[in-house]
Amino acid sequence: MGKLRALFSSDEALLQRRGYTVGTELGEGTYSKVKIATWVRPGEKAGIKVALKIINKKTAPSDFKEKFLPRELEIIEKIDHPNIIRRYESFELGGKVYICLEWAGHGDLLQHVRLKGPLKDQESSKYFREMCTGVEYLHKNGIVHRDLKCENVLLSKRNSAKIADFGFARTIGPMEKSKTYCGSAAYAAPELLQGMPYKGVIADIWSLGVILYIMSCSSMPFRDGNIKTLLSDQKAPLHIPRSVVNTLATDLKDLLLKILNFNLEQRYTLPKIKEHGWVKRCAEGRFDVKPTAGSSKS
Repeated sequence: MGKLRALFSSDEALLQRRGYTVGTELGEGTYSKVKIATWVRPGEKAGIKVALKIINKKTAPSDFKEKFLPRELEIIEKIDHPNIIRRYESFELGGKVYICLEWAGHGDLLQHVRLKGPLKDQESSKYFREMCTGVEYLHKNGIVHRDLKCENVLLSKRNSAKIADFGFARTIGPMEKSKTYCGSAAYAAPELLQGMPYKGVIADIWSLGVILYIMSCSSMPFRDGNIKTLLSDQKAPLHIPRSVVNTLATDLKDLLLKILNFNLEQRYTLPKIKEHGWVKRCAEGRFDVKPTAGSSKS
């Protein structure tokens, strides 16, 4: 116990020299922890609140250290978009990699939906458009995220959606396909679950559809107990819960069907999503469309 305390104190002292005062833990990943911290930047007197991602290289597996971590560090260094969590700096101390990130004051999207239940079009469309804008920026810069999920969409103090966690992201050519299984099964596209080489851009769009469904229905679209059941649900007509089936607008149901299309050749692309009636209607501030009962399985 004494050695652990000494080690912790040593880490804290090193961080304090760089201007960091570390606070409570915000979350924990497979090979990392995220803690809230106050950072006084060089030459400044007042500190800012940040999220400090801490990766212990001593306990992380070699493939993560040699492939995924270098990719993440390279990507977050060069991206800059208002709907993507900003990276301030990254550095290594005592066998640990520290990534200093913008702090999102209102938590993640999953917490928000759990608290509020199904979101109204006015709110869900705003977050969805912001996510699409961020993902479009990534794709135009040859980057695929590969782990889009509600937990990786953070809400700022001003309630803007910001994409986070680039641990599985990679740069990729326009015709290149990925072979690595990444992310969470519940958000994963069918072709990825089937072990097929997949286009990361199209798989990202599927994940956006799952997020839109969760915001709209406050439930998961597919049972994810095992891959066989998940794929079976993905092939079946899209299930809309009875609790919301008669409150969702017809054009929103249509968009969900277009994005969560098992046939990747028919799945909506980002340009088509941006031109869809629900997206355009909500962007114009028209939220007075009366819902009609849909034909989706319920």
